[in-house]
Amino acid sequence: MARAPDTIGKYKVISEIARGGMGAVYTAEHPTLDRTVIIKKLTMRGNAAVRERFRREASIMMDFRNEYIVDVFDHFREGPAYYIVQEYVDGMSLSELLQRERYLPERIALMIFRDCCRALKYAHDRGVIHRDIKPGNILISRNGEVKLVDFGIAHIEDENDAALTREGTMLGTPSYMAPEQFQDTRSVDKRADIYSLGVMLYEMMTGKRPFAGTISAETLRAIQHGKYRRPRKLNPAISRFTNRLIRTAMNAKRSRRFQDLGSILSKLDRRFLPRAIGEHRIEIASYIGGAWTPPKRRSRLGRVIAVAVALVVLLAAGTAYYGVRSGRAYELLYPDRYGSLKVTVRIARGSQPLRDLHVSAGLFRDDGQGIPRVKGVDFAFHVDTNQNTRETVVFVSRPVFLPAGQYRLKVMAGSRLVWSGFYLESHSRQSANEDRASGRNLFVTIGKEAQLPLAVSIRATSASDGVDITSGTNVALLQNGIWVPFLGEVVTSLRSGATYQFRFEHDGYYPADYGLAVDAYQSDLRIDASLVPHPGGIELSANTGGVRLLVDGSETYRKWGRTPQPEPVPVIGPKPVLLALAPGAHTITVRSGSLRSSDTVRVLPLTRFGLQVLVDRKSRRIDFNDTGYVDSPGLLR
Repeated sequence: MARAPDTIGKYKVISEIARGGMGAVYTAEHPTLDRTVIIKKLTMRGNAAVRERFRREASIMMDFRNEYIVDVFDHFREGPAYYIVQEYVDGMSLSELLQRERYLPERIALMIFRDCCRALKYAHDRGVIHRDIKPGNILISRNGEVKLVDFGIAHIEDENDAALTREGTMLGTPSYMAPEQFQDTRSVDKRADIYSLGVMLYEMMTGKRPFAGTISAETLRAIQHGKYRRPRKLNPAISRFTNRLIRTAMNAKRSRRFQDLGSILSKLDRRFLPRAIGEHRIEIASYIGGAWTPPKRRSRLGRVIAVAVALVVLLAAGTAYYGVRSGRAYELLYPDRYGSLKVTVRIARGSQPLRDLHVSAGLFRDDGQGIPRVKGVDFAFHVDTNQNTRETVVFVSRPVFLPAGQYRLKVMAGSRLVWSGFYLESHSRQSANEDRASGRNLFVTIGKEAQLPLAVSIRATSASDGVDITSGTNVALLQNGIWVPFLGEVVTSLRSGATYQFRFEHDGYYPADYGLAVDAYQSDLRIDASLVPHPGGIELSANTGGVRLLVDGSETYRKWGRTPQPEPVPVIGPKPVLLALAPGAHTITVRSGSLRSSDTVRVLPLTRFGLQVLVDRKSRRIDFNDTGYVDSPGLLR
């Protein structure tokens, strides 16, 4: 084997992991992202069509930004070769997992299947058909993340790729190809990918492929007519739900298949609700690591008890309905994942009569990308006469219950429009904070009505603690494709009835963009921007295994980053574990058997603090040994 180069472009090569007739695959270090990447090499000896497919794969994937699709960072030519630089997934492919396990528990298979559907739906919504869905193109990280890879033979709808795929050409992996893909690969649509997903689910549930890998005339006839051994004959434990998914996805007639992945995802979401994506990843990760145990099935007595409980619930339907509608059920069942939010809107009395004043609000998830709207949230504002004053009318929403996370709230009252960014804590953390014991109450104050031109005021707060950071925050407005400085609380030449893009930047914080559509009748805009500070880290280890932790008194912590997420606090041992946290003071409580001790650590941005836990069971004490602060820009990943 030829020796791997020391560098490729600006990347330092770590090792060569594969080599073939037309290229090689390497692991390398990214010079600025402080992470390991994969570099795929294609030599110039490949024919023109192969080189064009390589280029198109890079072009397609560099435009994609989705947590279920491997990121591509770079594409370039150097000497006689082309290169693609993509995300390194530390784990294994689904193909390797099936080789190890033969087939998967239904629960794990459906979780992986759902993430694959999400990846493909993202591609389909952008007019890209993968055409080579198979276990080898599904990567699963040690953290339970499922990633789709290899768009090498993908087809872009509404683009003519006749030079790459001639009419009647067959491209793909035969065992997973839809019947129509054998006839003419160029004409297939997203239903061919859905068929391949069905084949993959069949294999995950049975350990076998429905059709042989070597294609013969007999195998082709079986594929064309949908003649394969039914999965429940190979694995009688397959549920009717999963059996129907496979049967419909693999229908030989594409008009009878699922026509869109949205219908599959809606069925899977109903089956798994209300569990969060993070919990699914923990389960997949534990299965990959060999530590997964299936949920206990109810005994016959348990089922009898369940029926009795169901009858009681039916008799108490009114109470149950109230519990779900009010959200109290979320507080009881998922205190570490859901929090309550109530919005209070204070409006200065103006020229508009109170009877004509209507307050409404829209909620958006601040995921650092598309800012998707949160559907199904009804704030149902009403006037609180007890809080009204001569100068102010107060509208109060009913409490709503949401997954903890970063949000943006759009409040509309007549001609007034206010955007507010905020972080919603989980119920357990809200309860631990006395001033929020009843949940998060977000206050929005709106001044008197103004006329055109558009009046704009700016405020910025830290997402970690709510501190006002307006001073020192640079605000820019996008005008004619150029960001220009913008000063708050001024009446400018801006007009209502347009869309504006604002950018907030502050040293030590992630930048935040606010794209705002202002209706023609809205002439008063205020933006309360919530900026997420750069994370710091505590690197924890212990002189013994099985040491349990609490962070700020809770078994969950906010894994800090551009989009903070609640995560379970890990158990630690001799191998260091890094917790990414918001800057500020954090209390680490250690529990080992009956021993318990606490230490307070101040976390600094982009800095890692080393803390070793020393458990001495003989003297029945726990000590802490700190190794100090170390700069850690890699926390920005």
